[in-house]
Amino acid sequence: MDRDEARAFAEKLAGATRRVCRDYRDGDVVHEEPFSDQLCGRLKETLEGFRTGEIVWQADIARNRGRFSARSLTKTKEEPAFGADLVMAIDIDTSTESVRKGYLAQAKRLEPGKRLDAAEYRRLLAQCERMVEFTPASLVFLYHQTDVQVISANAVLSRRDTDLWSIETWPIEVLYEDFAICWFGDHRIQATDPASLEGLRAMIDAEAAIRIAGRGSPEPDWIDFELDGYGEE
Repeated sequence: MDRDEARAFAEKLAGATRRVCRDYRDGDVVHEEPFSDQLCGRLKETLEGFRTGEIVWQADIARNRGRFSARSLTKTKEEPAFGADLVMAIDIDTSTESVRKGYLAQAKRLEPGKRLDAAEYRRLLAQCERMVEFTPASLVFLYHQTDVQVISANAVLSRRDTDLWSIETWPIEVLYEDFAICWFGDHRIQATDPASLEGLRAMIDAEAAIRIAGRGSPEPDWIDFELDGYGEE
């Protein structure tokens, strides 16, 4: 995928991501896990019928309905085994390229300038440790009322600072663009269809998973027709 296509792809996904932030601002998202769940739904919706150049996009999602509901205040099971509440996989298969990879993310609700309290910070460190043990392609999504910023889980573990905003972050659209052009992601995290996506989500024990699939545009069908009188003597 060239840069222009990757940028268009990234801007499309970033716009949907910011709409989830507005949902949070309006009180429709309570916990980090439903944020990831709602993010997957928004991304699937926004990719319906979307295309960049010769690539047509679509998305499949898998959700864990057993751990939280959007308005639930009580956990119904233990923390996810690998610390992530979101798995994102990309599956591009066209005549010119084939890419399958993914990453893990943990979403944290944190307004700019605020710090995590001690208990939540310890929980985040444990989540990051579990994620990076599984893959270096592990991230923390800091979301607030207007946007999402991205931090490497390794940076969180290395810095050891409750002020997460003091760690270098990058905009969500930069992550999506780097993901599209193969600068980021783990080839071991793959999903090729809805069944394998659910298997991946269940194995990670994540709240939600999304597979973003890109396929080459089909060639136009030739239409057989006859011109009146053509070939007649």
